[in-house]
Amino acid sequence: MDTPIAEAEDSAAAGMSYVLKEEAQLAQIWNAPDQTEHERAIQEITDRFSGARQRLEGIRACTDTAWERFITLTLERILSDHLREFLDEIGEEMQTVTQQMTEVDCEMDRIRARLHDRRRVLAEKTALLEQLAHRTSTQNHLGMMLARVEGLEAYLLGRKDVPPQSYELHYKRHTNAPGDLLYLRVRLLTTRIAIVAANRSRYLGELDAGLVESLLEVEHFKIDLATFTARIECMSEMTRYWLAYLDISAETDS
Repeated sequence: MDTPIAEAEDSAAAGMSYVLKEEAQLAQIWNAPDQTEHERAIQEITDRFSGARQRLEGIRACTDTAWERFITLTLERILSDHLREFLDEIGEEMQTVTQQMTEVDCEMDRIRARLHDRRRVLAEKTALLEQLAHRTSTQNHLGMMLARVEGLEAYLLGRKDVPPQSYELHYKRHTNAPGDLLYLRVRLLTTRIAIVAANRSRYLGELDAGLVESLLEVEHFKIDLATFTARIECMSEMTRYWLAYLDISAETDS
């Protein structure tokens, strides 16, 4: 029949084995390669976003110029009988700008998908970390270790003024110092794993918050793009109107 000391040693040894597995698991959750991959992905997103902004500024300039010319010169071209040529010229410009806007819009959709993918990776890593951080209460671990240390200290020093819980853990079960030390080591390592996992989870939360801000920037970007799209569509509608007007006028004159 196993003695209490043997059972405690077996339990501590099993706990140590579990701790080693947890340490190995923690080492695989957001390690140096993960950090490097994330930084590379963020840099890629940043570069693509910067390129899209530059293209948007070019679209803004073309759209503003075309809109100004359309508003100020349409009546002049009507009076000079050069409206159709003018509308054809504006139409070609709008077609080019529309193509550019479509390409930029698609690029922003790809950037948004990339950001969502990075958030998915962070969420998966965070879920694993939270299992380690909240598997057991750090406060409970500290309480159990303190009781064990108090009892072990009292036993080694021959003190009798120990709390009842410590007495049960040491005097009553015939304390085995090596087993107690192993128990404390297991508890300390488990507590350290929980703290590291919690800190790492908090760090990933900060990274995720940065991704959320980037997603908001994407939405603001697409709002600006929609403004230019609406202006192009307005010119297209007015161009179709004036072309129809010219066709009707030509039929009437003939």
